[in-house]
Amino acid sequence: MEFENIIVSVENNIEYIVLNRPKVLNALNIDTVSELREAVEYAAASDEVRVVIISGAGGRAFAAGADIAEMRELTPEGGREMIANGKALMREIELLDKPVIAALNGYVIGGGLELALACDIRIASASASFSFPEPSLGIIPGYGGSQRLGRVIGYGMAKYYCLTEERMDAARAYELGLVAKVLDTEEELMSEADMIAEKMLKRSPAALAAVKESIREGMSMDMDSALMAETRIFDRVFSSEERVVRMGRFLESRKKSLSLQRTARA
Repeated sequence: MEFENIIVSVENNIEYIVLNRPKVLNALNIDTVSELREAVEYAAASDEVRVVIISGAGGRAFAAGADIAEMRELTPEGGREMIANGKALMREIELLDKPVIAALNGYVIGGGLELALACDIRIASASASFSFPEPSLGIIPGYGGSQRLGRVIGYGMAKYYCLTEERMDAARAYELGLVAKVLDTEEELMSEADMIAEKMLKRSPAALAAVKESIREGMSMDMDSALMAETRIFDRVFSSEERVVRMGRFLESRKKSLSLQRTARA
């Protein structure tokens, strides 16, 4: 797949999406968002793709927000179209029935942070820093960031970081649960992203999709409704032939392991 603003490749069932505008710190202009949507839609339609990893080129940034120069020239109508396009991208990532990993290095700002928040798993290099600078620009996060941040780090902390624009370093992001792991270097970051993806390739694709669905649906429900949704989704995967096959493999593997342990003790 050839794009102007991103690099997309598929290797070993992993789709790699690299934001590739390093001269402007991978800022998310309108065309980049549209290309990202194409890449995500390809992942949704492709049987070859089972995990997606999104990262930023250049070493300095995952994505330093939207393209302010482009945004400044938009009419209110153009702004609405831009926001609708960005919101659609983030929702497509959330609804994708395959895991999406954000490998975050350098600046993760504004729209870049909103993109990260839409992903399922976020890991960061020690150089990563996070912020929403929108109020200084006379706007608010518009790709869903003002809604997703609170769901990840809590209502009070989300208001603090959105209102103050204070920059959050990788260590603080880890403390608040914004990222699951912090790696020392960008090389270690990408290696860890690959390791996580490879582990997920061993899991049931249907079960991984069901986990995403169950957590996503439950977030907007009261507990009783969420438990009912979980039961419905559990029943669907439990009724599959894949479940029977995978449980059989597990039992056979455990049987062999126990046999080897007994032989070693004899």
